[in-house]
Amino acid sequence: MQTINNLHGVLEFVRVVDTGSFSAAANALGMSKAYISQRVSRLEDRLGVRLLQRTTRRLSLTDAGELYYRYAGQVIDQLSEGEERVRDLREQPKGRLRVTLVDGGLGEWYLAPALARFASLHPEISLELDLSSRVADLVAENYDFAIRVGHLTDSSLMARRLTAFRYGLYAAPGYLEKNGVISHPEQLHDHNCLTGAAHLWTFEQGQISVSVKPGGRWHSKSGQALIYAAGQGLGIARTASFYASEALKNGRVIEILSEWTRRETPVSIVYPSGRNLPQRVRIAMNFLLEEFRDGSPWDRQ
Repeated sequence: MQTINNLHGVLEFVRVVDTGSFSAAANALGMSKAYISQRVSRLEDRLGVRLLQRTTRRLSLTDAGELYYRYAGQVIDQLSEGEERVRDLREQPKGRLRVTLVDGGLGEWYLAPALARFASLHPEISLELDLSSRVADLVAENYDFAIRVGHLTDSSLMARRLTAFRYGLYAAPGYLEKNGVISHPEQLHDHNCLTGAAHLWTFEQGQISVSVKPGGRWHSKSGQALIYAAGQGLGIARTASFYASEALKNGRVIEILSEWTRRETPVSIVYPSGRNLPQRVRIAMNFLLEEFRDGSPWDRQ
């Protein structure tokens, strides 16, 4: 395989294409227009093909130019990222870091504390957290990354799986002693179900799927409130596993029908695609991935 002898003119060619003109490329690179034109011409002479069609009014790529730009652009991007990574070795991460988190127990009890531990290790980073139930526009609102629940649907974003949780069923031991043990989701029709936002509870075991419309006399969109009510013996709560962790540990509730609630909901770090991530962003993301590397902290408890 023939190797590249030099990169003379490659950067200049890529910048001309990116900016749309020799003048704009010259301004971007801090060079003269004549120098940029000379470098691109020498690149064409070396390759033996015309890369650009030049007229007084417009600039366009030839077929060879489109092919070469596709590869040359990747090389320049990789070199830029390489230079940034090398600088990372000798520089302390600093600057502002803007992160949007899921609201509620997951964000407040686990994600925000993890980021606080990160901030304590990097005093030159200014950390700004937004805990909100809304889905923020990362680019328009200038967020570095988000932590979101569920499967990614926006193709303009990248995602790295951080952890996962389940929606389980929880009840106080005393409630089950009084009202009977449950062995199948259909039996929930005979119980006081503590309901949140969902109007239909769906359960899966293998290829079998069962849906139940819960009925009861306690309603709340707060997972913490549902677990508290379940712990008081009011009924059976269906909520995220991280809300139940403490109550399970203390014996206030037990989990039921766990063989029907094994489906996991992913939690991911989400960030815009096609962007070279600054050092502070990469380090923060890697810190979170390491924090959750051994599994969900609520399950470890």
